Amino acid sequence: MSSSPVCLDAIVVPLVVGETLLDVGCGLGRWGSLIQNNYWEANLQKPPLIDGFDAFPANVEFCSRHQYYHHVWHQVMPSPLSGKWDTVLACEIIEHVEQEKVEYFLEILESVANKRVIISTPNYPCLRGGSDTIVGFNDFDAHLSYVSRRDFRNRGYKIVGAGIRKWTKYPGLLVEQLIAPWKPGFQSISQLVPFLADSIIAYKDIVKPNKV
Repeated sequence: MSSSPVCLDAIVVPLVVGETLLDVGCGLGRWGSLIQNNYWEANLQKPPLIDGFDAFPANVEFCSRHQYYHHVWHQVMPSPLSGKWDTVLACEIIEHVEQEKVEYFLEILESVANKRVIISTPNYPCLRGGSDTIVGFNDFDAHLSYVSRRDFRNRGYKIVGAGIRKWTKYPGLLVEQLIAPWKPGFQSISQLVPFLADSIIAYKDIVKPNKV
């Protein structure tokens, strides 16, 4: 809703495809800014036209003052979306959706994507309440659900890991201590072995039915 780990940047940006993008839960506009200024990393000839929305009105107002977005509006998910975009990007959003509404949320995202859906989320359950942000306390920032790697794979998503997982109990704590001296190297290994990652990026290419 407001921010996302920087370890996602180098993985998410190259996954962007097409000429239009929807930033779901655009927060303070981090992805709009990043993609507008680094579009070439996605092999794009020019920045995509970016729309965005957020559940927190203060975030919408903040993003509206910048030029990274073509259109920004207030909307609480899950709720129907009007329009189509080549890439639908939902970074650090799905965990803010109530568990029983996660499937509906995914259906909405996939229904408005022309080419690809990209989602990032913590790689472990981390339920919590809202939080303070630079534009005020955001109740929508609460973590209400957890979607596993298996859940995404069952829906046809490919998984990439990002960062190194923060363990809270053994044997994970022991593994974390053992790899600490080589942590920078393990950052790249976690991309290939998502079990080790702190966050996951799940992406799915949308296959359009052939016209008869």
